[in-house]
Formats: sequence, structure tokens, C-alpha cells
Amino acid sequence: MTRRRPLLAAGFLLALSAAALLGPLLGLRDPAAQPDGLVLRDLPPFSRAEAVRLVGEGLRYADEIRDEADGSVSLRRGVSWERIPAASLAGATPEARRVRPFFVLGTDGYGRDLLSRIVNGARVSLLVSLLAAGLAVTLGAGAGLAAGLFGGVVDGLLMRLTDVFLSVPRLFLLLLLVALYGPSLAGTVLVLGATSWMAAARVVRAEILSLREREYVRAAEASGASRARVAFLHLLPGAAAPLLVEGTIRFANTLLLESSLSFLGLGVPPPSPSWGNLIADGRDSLLGAWWIATLPGVAIAATVLAVNALGEALREKVEPRVAR
Repeated sequence: MTRRRPLLAAGFLLALSAAALLGPLLGLRDPAAQPDGLVLRDLPPFSRAEAVRLVGEGLRYADEIRDEADGSVSLRRGVSWERIPAASLAGATPEARRVRPFFVLGTDGYGRDLLSRIVNGARVSLLVSLLAAGLAVTLGAGAGLAAGLFGGVVDGLLMRLTDVFLSVPRLFLLLLLVALYGPSLAGTVLVLGATSWMAAARVVRAEILSLREREYVRAAEASGASRARVAFLHLLPGAAAPLLVEGTIRFANTLLLESSLSFLGLGVPPPSPSWGNLIADGRDSLLGAWWIATLPGVAIAATVLAVNALGEALREKVEPRVAR
């Protein structure tokens, strides 16, 4: 792998994370605001809307604006016209009364700004995926450490339990758990994390079995170090590198699963925007307003590709044979 690819991936992820964290400071529109469901509905990317300023009432959007000789303004909204008297307009001149808001990524079927919803959806999707992947890696590390350290019956039981979880179709298990306990933000994290630890457990177990035969571990055991000290000071740090690689894989897979659950209405519940339910919002208008579902899908694909590129770079560092 060239050095440019992981650098580009890291830059993209840093920019995405910064936008998600600093979203309220970027001056974006309210992701839940529906200022005008008629005029602003399904605007394509890079669109400008027409609006006039009203005294004390903000903006009034229109498909067409026409200035009248008496200072009033006629607005066409859909197929009907309405007249706004001059006393209700803010600004002394026609130029001061009119504004043209710009929508970089367009709007959805309710007139909500899609850029703001994608940025806020990134905060939810990335947070859920990060917490769920962290939970999965923690559970897997604990199970793999116990299996590799104790061996025997403990190892056999934990590995058979891992095989049982691996044999159950994961999406079916996720749907069953969410259907039983209902969709929620915390529930999505717990369900995704509790069903994703098996690969991490196998990775850690294999690494612990290898590390137990190293001379420094034998020396620590011979010097009278407790089993807990050997596990947490000698064995687990040695398994940190492959566990980090596994964490990137878990993050990417969890992001896809979270998006799938939210798309089905069983993940992050509305009105909180996530990339999955943003795609669900646009699935009925793919032909007329393709950007509503396509742009969040592009965000998911780009994030997963970037995380996988970083994971592959880390794997080459951990396993030099892969690079060769």
C-alpha cells in the first residue's frame, strides 16, 4: 500500500470527526428545522431559494417574487399567489428585502437542509460505531485473555461460546434483540457491541497463546509474579497491536450494521439524524430526488473505505510479512 492512501484516509476521517464535533460552531442550519415544506422541498444540491424578509417573522420563501408599484410584494408559492403589504416587509429597498439562501447539498422532502443533517448524522453514527466497537473489543479482549491465560476447561468453554455466537446469523440476532427491547441510542450501542466481540476474542486468544511461551513471560512467572500481573503487564500489552487492527475492522463493520438497522427503523430513533435513517428518508424518491439517499450513502462508503485503509496500513506495520 502506498503511503499516500493512509494519509488521505486519516485526513478525511479527521476532517469528518472535526465537522461532527464542531457542528454547532460551524453555523449550520438546524437539522430538524422545516422552514417551508412547500417551496424548499426536494431542492437539488447547489440550489438557491428565493425569500423575502418579514418584520419580526423571519423569512417567507417563494418560487417566484414580484415587486409591485405600491411597495408590496407578490409571492408565488406552488400555483397560488399571495401579496405581502409593504408594512410587513423588513428593509427599505427591494434589494434589502430579498435574500437567496444557498443549500450546498440541497434539501429533503420536508425542506430540511441536507448538509446539516449529514453532519449531525455523522456525529450520531460515528459515536454509536465507536462506542459499539470499543465495547466489542473490550469484551473480546477479556474473553480471549481468559481463554489463553487459563487454558483447559475455561478455554474450551469460551471458545465454544464464541462458536455458538458465530453460528447464529448476526443480522437476525440484531433484529431479534432490537425488536424485544425497542430502538434507542444506548440500546443500539449495547446490541452492536454485544454481538461483535467474537473475532476480537479469537485474535487475542491466539496472541496470548503465543506470548505465553516467550522468555520474558516465563521469567515473570518464575519470579513469582501473580497471574493478574502477568496478564495485564506482559500479555495484554503484547496483544495491543493486533487488537488495534481488529478495532478498526469492528468500527467499519459496526458502522454498516448501525446504518442498516437505522434504515430499517430499528437503530437510532428519529428525530436524531443518522446516516441510516437519512437513506430511509430518501428511498421513496430515488428517481426524483436521488441526492437525499445517495449522499448519506456516499458518506458511509467513504468512511468505511477510509477506516479500512487505515486498518490495512496498521496491519502492515504489525505484520511485516503482509507488506512484503
